[in-house]
Amino acid sequence: MAIGELYLAMPRPDDNFAGDFQTNNFNSRLWELYLFAAFREQDITVTQPLPSPDFLLERDGHSCWVEAVTANAEEPYAQGFTTPAPPPDDRAERLIGAPAERFAKTLRSKLQREYDKAPHVTGQSFAFAIADFHAPGSMVWSREALPSYLYGIHAQVGEGPEGPFAFAESVAKLRGSHSIPAGLFRDPAMAHLSAVIFSNAATLGKFNRMGLLAGWRPQGLSMVREGLIFDRTPGALEPKTFRLDVLSEEYARLWPGGEAWCQELEVFHNPMATHPIDFDLIPGATHWFEENGELMCSAYWECSVLSSMTHLKIETPKDGITQEKSKQAG
Repeated sequence: MAIGELYLAMPRPDDNFAGDFQTNNFNSRLWELYLFAAFREQDITVTQPLPSPDFLLERDGHSCWVEAVTANAEEPYAQGFTTPAPPPDDRAERLIGAPAERFAKTLRSKLQREYDKAPHVTGQSFAFAIADFHAPGSMVWSREALPSYLYGIHAQVGEGPEGPFAFAESVAKLRGSHSIPAGLFRDPAMAHLSAVIFSNAATLGKFNRMGLLAGWRPQGLSMVREGLIFDRTPGALEPKTFRLDVLSEEYARLWPGGEAWCQELEVFHNPMATHPIDFDLIPGATHWFEENGELMCSAYWECSVLSSMTHLKIETPKDGITQEKSKQAG
């Protein structure tokens, strides 16, 4: 129901949009619907005046063209309720290895299309919006690989007189046989790319929760969300955990007004951008930017979920037995 309502609200979806949900483009179309919902929720005027880029965002005198793209597997895997892929055991591999390489290949492939040279885009802000579907459930653990690639840094933990502390180590190349240069935003030739927008919430888990919270509640259905929350305690190096019923008051109190589409949306700003994106254009996102050589974060939401899984349970009316039907990323 949530997917259908958003599709009907889109100003100008492609002719093959609905059919793609039944083929190999399911993830790409779900990502576009998520973006549309997350943008529109923030009082952004979202239009699709031309076939490409996908969206034109306008708000309070600010604007930006956005092209949606997904990081996919080299070999397609079966859609549906598949077993999630585990993250790499090695932390460096997770941050600057295969996941970062997949982001890099996807973005570099799209950059070759030179969207910035289109007459309607030239001289304006332009961003890619990328989501990760390179392995089943990979969006739960691949998030940190994107800024590692974009800014060319590897987050490290050191030991000081007052205990553990975090610091950034520069990385010249990503791991892997392709030796892809790290630091897309360090390349002056990329100044036309204003930012990269990201979210790991373009999942059926997110759409199911938002549908449930909007009032579509099949009899006996309940949802429990568990995951990791950003710990804003000064000096904290590990996230906090949570596990809550989606319809509970405690879950609703995590955010003013309850769960929103845009809470997992992040904008990574290019420090060398010729036409930067104003923060006020996408006010509900978490913004990452450089200040005095340091990567900074500005978040609208005090409680930021880094990753989560949503457990769907159904209590059958006949025997009262509760069964876990599925576990979904997001």
